[in-house]
Amino acid sequence: MFKNMGGGLIIMALILTGCGSDDSDEVIPSHVDYNEDDFNQIVEPNNKLAFNLLTQVEPDDKQNLFISPTSLFMALSMVYNGADGETKAEIAEALKATGIEVENLNKANASLISKLHNHSAIDLDIANSIWVNDEFSLNKDFQQNTQDHFNAEVEEINITDSDSPKRINQWVEEATNNKITDIVDSPLDENLVAVLINAIYFNGDWKYEFDRALTETRPFHFNQDGRKNIPFMTLEKELKFMQNEQVQAIELPYNDEEMSMHIFLPKENYSLEELKEDLTYDKWEEWQSEFDETEGVLRLPKFKLDYEVILNKVLVDLGMNTAFDEEHANFSKMVQDEDLLWIDKVKQKSYIKVNEEGTEAAAATSVEMKTVSANLDAFQMVVDRPFFLTITDNETGVILFIGAISNPPEIE
Repeated sequence: MFKNMGGGLIIMALILTGCGSDDSDEVIPSHVDYNEDDFNQIVEPNNKLAFNLLTQVEPDDKQNLFISPTSLFMALSMVYNGADGETKAEIAEALKATGIEVENLNKANASLISKLHNHSAIDLDIANSIWVNDEFSLNKDFQQNTQDHFNAEVEEINITDSDSPKRINQWVEEATNNKITDIVDSPLDENLVAVLINAIYFNGDWKYEFDRALTETRPFHFNQDGRKNIPFMTLEKELKFMQNEQVQAIELPYNDEEMSMHIFLPKENYSLEELKEDLTYDKWEEWQSEFDETEGVLRLPKFKLDYEVILNKVLVDLGMNTAFDEEHANFSKMVQDEDLLWIDKVKQKSYIKVNEEGTEAAAATSVEMKTVSANLDAFQMVVDRPFFLTITDNETGVILFIGAISNPPEIE
């Protein structure tokens, strides 16, 4: 029925900063000055970064991929507070936030964190931390801004102590409900100055659950001739659906529709690789306006995956050249000491599981800073070949997860 297509699984997941979804917690300190709708300033930059990552991150042919644009955006927004000169300008360009002053960028992040914190029907636990070599002192303004606008925990560590990497990794495990482990390696590098970390745990039940009794084994087609039998879930419902000459697409809401997953299935004459290349922010916005409530049947594979990626090259390709250059990086606003400071590694680890009940996802992004001196009609949609998906926050429009699945996914 369908033509097989090659490619790899690409999913881009959210990583945010802040605290959990318990309304008794103060996600942003009450003295911080920001407006409720300031998040609007960074929705477009965040989503543009998402589609840049979609084309820039290149997984191995047989490797599935899972990454978060929002995690990267917020992690680099914190780093941005410590940058100056050309380095600062390049980070703004990579974030597609040129023209947004650092104060306004901070307010927008605080607004988004607060907005996402207020979801009542989604389990969304968000955390942020900065781990500082106790031989160094953070710039007071940098520390205040990251604590205020990103609710970042600041912890001093002895980098020669074998307990320090354990503390960092344990913090990430707790923040992601044990889904992400070993975000930093042991022992820590002797030149490490600081590690900035974003983490998120997401768990949302479908508004319309798939009936387990209808789950059956079907072939998933991949590469040119490959196929593998995996479990497919079935849902017959009136859902928001769209199709054109390139794709079929469906929106699957979570709980009370605060968030949704969007799945984009390329037509037989249109490959997943072509979709990745063609899918821009403008096209995304255009397609969002074309969804209509339509009765039909969806068959969707169950899947689970873990992913890890180093994002240095991707960020350099997006214009962040000096940030990774030990001779030209300018992070003079991050630490009080006069030692040269640069980004040594931007690392992201992530996890997602999709089943009949809903979606569970987690991710963590670490930025390691170093120095030399440190110590319509009824539809029939069968998703049995490579497809694209997103998870979005419906109120803000922020893309939380974005990706494309083309290899047979791992089954729980």
